[in-house]
Amino acid sequence: MGRGVFFVALVALCTLAPAGGGAQENTFIEMKVKRVVLDPSAKTPTAVVILENAREKKLIPIWIGSEEATSIALELESVAIPRPNTHDLIRNILQGIGATLQRITITDLRNNVYYASISLKVKGQEFQIDSRPSDAIAVALRMKAPIYASTQVLAKAKQLPSSEKPRDDIRKILGIHVQDLTPELASLFDLQARKGLLVADVDPGSAASEAGVQRGDVILRVNERAIQRAADLESLVQGAKRPGQLRMEVLRKGKTATVVVNLPS
Repeated sequence: MGRGVFFVALVALCTLAPAGGGAQENTFIEMKVKRVVLDPSAKTPTAVVILENAREKKLIPIWIGSEEATSIALELESVAIPRPNTHDLIRNILQGIGATLQRITITDLRNNVYYASISLKVKGQEFQIDSRPSDAIAVALRMKAPIYASTQVLAKAKQLPSSEKPRDDIRKILGIHVQDLTPELASLFDLQARKGLLVADVDPGSAASEAGVQRGDVILRVNERAIQRAADLESLVQGAKRPGQLRMEVLRKGKTATVVVNLPS
């Protein structure tokens, strides 16, 4: 049975299992999808979706499949595809039957496996649907629904992949989170570039943000120097005069663009 058809069956069965108890938001913290990255330490291409609560400075990295990672990334970047994928189909079905997605919740972490639930409201009744976190997140993004995580999950959350631990100079000075563009990562997100540095996230109000650097950009060259690894950019940032400028050539949606980042003193 296909996943979309299986989900329809679950929705139909929900009429037999309305959610019990009151609202549980007091034990949950709202999260946002910060970025999707590739875990270079894995033996096979494995993606990680990173949830963040900015106020609490909490991160939850969840290892997911490549198809789900691509689906989440497409929605984050507002990329339209010619035909609906599974998560588009689920959204269309829910909207078609008049269901409202109230929230999705990362409920538990047991034996290195995350668990999630989808809270639906249909004809005034609320129902809880068991789900993999990756599917729940992909659907929540499409339906603009909030994402929560239990305090229990936050306490037990795994560590970020080593390559995702912040590089102080790049993050503090430029305000960007970057990842080496491996062939696996380029393939995962269907990027035309095969060498460069992927911008996984841009901090609001940062030097890079003000220059127009965008999440999903691939940095190809900086000050006429080819960039293939984060270490290349890091050395340029460390050696640059401040105040000063970094002239970046980036690949954005298949076209090259130039942005000039003003380095703070």
